[in-house]
Amino acid sequence: MMKTLRKKFIFFAMSAVTILLAVLIGAISGVSWIILDRQSDFVLHTLTDRDEKGGPMEFRSPPPFAPPLDMDTIKSTRFFTVRTDQTGNVLDVNLDQISAIDAERAVQYAAQIADGSGKIDGYKYEVKQLGADRLIFFMDTSNQWGTFVMVLSISSAIALICWLIILLFVTLLSGRVVRPIISGMEKQKQFITNAGHELKTPLAIIQSNNDASTLIYGETKYSKNIRLQTKRLNVLMTNLLTLAKLDEDAHLPTETTDISKLICRIIPPYEDSASDKHISLSTNIQPCIYIQVHRDTFMQMISLLLDNAVKYTPEGGTIQFSVTDKAGHIWIVEENTCEPLSDIDPERLFERFYRGDSARTQSNTSSGYGIGLSAARAIAETFGGKLTADYPETDKIRFTARF
Repeated sequence: MMKTLRKKFIFFAMSAVTILLAVLIGAISGVSWIILDRQSDFVLHTLTDRDEKGGPMEFRSPPPFAPPLDMDTIKSTRFFTVRTDQTGNVLDVNLDQISAIDAERAVQYAAQIADGSGKIDGYKYEVKQLGADRLIFFMDTSNQWGTFVMVLSISSAIALICWLIILLFVTLLSGRVVRPIISGMEKQKQFITNAGHELKTPLAIIQSNNDASTLIYGETKYSKNIRLQTKRLNVLMTNLLTLAKLDEDAHLPTETTDISKLICRIIPPYEDSASDKHISLSTNIQPCIYIQVHRDTFMQMISLLLDNAVKYTPEGGTIQFSVTDKAGHIWIVEENTCEPLSDIDPERLFERFYRGDSARTQSNTSSGYGIGLSAARAIAETFGGKLTADYPETDKIRFTARF
């Protein structure tokens, strides 16, 4: 239990840290790209304004967080220009500030541009009208991309180092963090176990005394209620002890079991109980289905599902129970009519001591304590299975155990 909780704590803590660092890296990278993009736009506008006016260069205020623009920055910028007339004929190609492109490629780029500004093959361009001619500026943005990659790489490396350091601290501190939780859970399980065993003896005495009184004085409504309530308390104690045992991750000896035969032996008593309530109980049990389980605990899971069905199926309703082997998975399905529960999340039915409808109250003498389904799910998970619930119809509920 200690190792399991530590692993879960480390997993969730590091998941949160990972998400936080990913958001930070994304934010830093996004902001740096926006700044670099605006800076390159600013440089390009400055260059085009200079040639358009033909006078000395005017250095305007740079965009926020961008370094100030000076002549050194301009001279280090790689760009070229293409000048064309109204008909698109090339009048001049200036490649003085770049060596990575030739005149032929520059002319090809110019032929693809109509007007305005944009990007083409890693170059930002902007078109300016000089009288009847057009002057197209192309600026190389490879430095912008290189700077962005550098910022992204550095921030990712720092984030990875921080992640590893945090992982080390979380791993070292996880034991101290989960120890109080483990202690509380152990005390809770110990209390349930001790209380269950302590209550069994007085319940047995109450039941035997009630049976003796019934033999001597005859059955009355009081003796009948005593028998019913002690039976319910015995079921509660059994389920609580089962949950406590399973919560302790106690090893249950398993064996290959023909669950088809096992379930067929469990069904008859519930058929009688269903018949007393005028409930139709139909079964479809595929023969010779084998699974590695602890027989008694597995039988308890089946009994809990059937007992739950008989308790909460209204008089005149139906129960369908099937066990099949499909594509390597064993499906145990119990479906029964019930009061409309569509407004209740079926997952809540597996919460301990939860009763989802008005029938599941202490006023109903046949109702349980809302713990049977919790125990059934815990048993299914112990054997590597999964127990779920859903509503196939508004007045039906279906429990499916898959192994």
